[in-house]
Amino acid sequence: MKLPRWLLTVFGCATVTSHLHGAEAVDHEGGRYHLYRVDKADWSRLELVWQGADGKPLMDFNGLRSHLAAQNKKIVFATNAGIYERGPKPCGLTICAGRELVPLNLRDGEGNFFLKPNGVFYLDDQTGPGVMEAAEFAKSGLKPRIATQSGPLMLRRGVIHPAFNANSPNKRLRNAVGVRKTDGQIIFAMSDRDDAVKGRVTFHQLTRFFLHLGCEDVLYLDGDISTMLIDPKPDAKFVSNTFAAMFFVAE
Repeated sequence: MKLPRWLLTVFGCATVTSHLHGAEAVDHEGGRYHLYRVDKADWSRLELVWQGADGKPLMDFNGLRSHLAAQNKKIVFATNAGIYERGPKPCGLTICAGRELVPLNLRDGEGNFFLKPNGVFYLDDQTGPGVMEAAEFAKSGLKPRIATQSGPLMLRRGVIHPAFNANSPNKRLRNAVGVRKTDGQIIFAMSDRDDAVKGRVTFHQLTRFFLHLGCEDVLYLDGDISTMLIDPKPDAKFVSNTFAAMFFVAE
């Protein structure tokens, strides 16, 4: 079923065609997911932001919308980036418009971010996107336009994170970003927020879904707070939330 672009505001449950391939709803192995794809021709339109012009965190999609409105732009697509700490400040590497705002974090710690190996998603408009282990990125010499560090690293070269259990009972709302091996298409996927059964998935389940999509390198972004916007109406009401960095496409 296809709907007009203006009908989809905050992450609905319909298959929709929109900018940059638009949104899709896909069922796979008991889970229901929503996708947003960015092709090579549109890599330059994908951006990452954490702070506004005043240097303060934008906090959520309300802040992002105001930030873009000041530039006479509107949100086409937006979703939260990696895991954050008090501030809100990204826990690890954050590069926006070629500027490193937060350095790479190779420390040990507790929680999903530190479930080693963790990793980095990056995008350079010339050489393309990628996902690699954080320690690997530190040695790579790469200077991408945007990058976010999070954890765990779900897939690297097609290998599933060793801590993931196919029979895990831990099912949550989750989102992640991957790169399709064949053509470098960037795929954002999030389990369905509104479906209390199919929208709650394990790490292993979400990882297998990305393998099904043709991705061999995938980074987990976050869990219960995760949200995605596709072509929201100008007067759409966004629920207050707390993010650090956010991916977006604007026009």
